[in-house]
Amino acid sequence: MLRQSALAIGLSAALFASAAHAEPPYPTVDFQGDWVLSDGKGMDVRATMHYSAANRKMRINMKQQGMAMSSVRDMASGDMILWSDQMPGMAMRVPNIDANDFDGTPTDEKKTVNGEDCTVWEMKQALACLTADNIPIEVTGEGFGSGLENLQRTEQDPAVFEVPSGLNVMDMPAGMPGAPNPGQGLPF
Repeated sequence: MLRQSALAIGLSAALFASAAHAEPPYPTVDFQGDWVLSDGKGMDVRATMHYSAANRKMRINMKQQGMAMSSVRDMASGDMILWSDQMPGMAMRVPNIDANDFDGTPTDEKKTVNGEDCTVWEMKQALACLTADNIPIEVTGEGFGSGLENLQRTEQDPAVFEVPSGLNVMDMPAGMPGAPNPGQGLPF
């Protein structure tokens, strides 16, 4: 579970870039798509991602080795709640991420990834390619690569971003093995 939790959190951690001492360039439109993350060791994780620009929330659903996992990240508060079918009725609150800790700079490099034009941003430990409406199409760093496929810019139902009621939410200790290490200069 810890390895899968770390991959799910790593998936969330590798999504969006931010400017130094400025509000991160969150996506300006609602969208959904398939986020594909490779850990560089032969494990690929495919997840569905939904994002609400108005609510500044992201939801990720994935199934890895027979285990279904979901998470909802509230960009305003920094909270992420993660739950799995392997631990019914329980969820983990991942430590908040402070956007002021991020350091990123857009470069002059332009690319086309999966049919989308994007600008490359240099982050602490990664490169992120953002569309004109700030959707992350590709993020690469040492030991991982990820990309957004089947992108659909479409309005998202606010109910998609609700954490299931009745979950016993516990805080994940920051030093726990498998706990997120946002680093990489990215706010997720």
